[in-house]
Amino acid sequence: MGKIKKCTGFIVLFYLLFLPGCNDPASNAGKKNTDSASVITVKDTTPMAAYDPAMDPLIVGAPFIKKLADTLNVKMYLFTVKPGDSAAIHSHPDHAVYVLEGGKASISFNGAASQVMELKAGMGFVSGALTDAGKNIGTTTIKLLVTDIHRPRGD
Repeated sequence: MGKIKKCTGFIVLFYLLFLPGCNDPASNAGKKNTDSASVITVKDTTPMAAYDPAMDPLIVGAPFIKKLADTLNVKMYLFTVKPGDSAAIHSHPDHAVYVLEGGKASISFNGAASQVMELKAGMGFVSGALTDAGKNIGTTTIKLLVTDIHRPRGD
């Protein structure tokens, strides 16, 4: 019985001395209880580039394309061109390209003169809307993973 009284007394003393200090407003008064992470929000108000569905890569370049996904305004596809193959002029909205298998290509962007590009496996590109056309002028098959993103902007 004496041990029970001693233990009970110790527990009560512990609660009285230590637990009230955990919620003491005076000790927390100088501290702000806010998240210190900063968030920067930038609203993209640039107009969405004109997009002609008739020039969609999945229509114009159909023989070279294997569609992987088409949902939520995002199209993902594999674009494969063998040596000597040409892709007719087509248009992309905002898009990203990842080179799975590289090679040498002659590419024209937005109607400008063609430029020779050495595409290496592992390279990636992110671009706004544009039109392009190209030809595989190398000796290897070029395989690209392309993601077109239709994202309306502005109000």
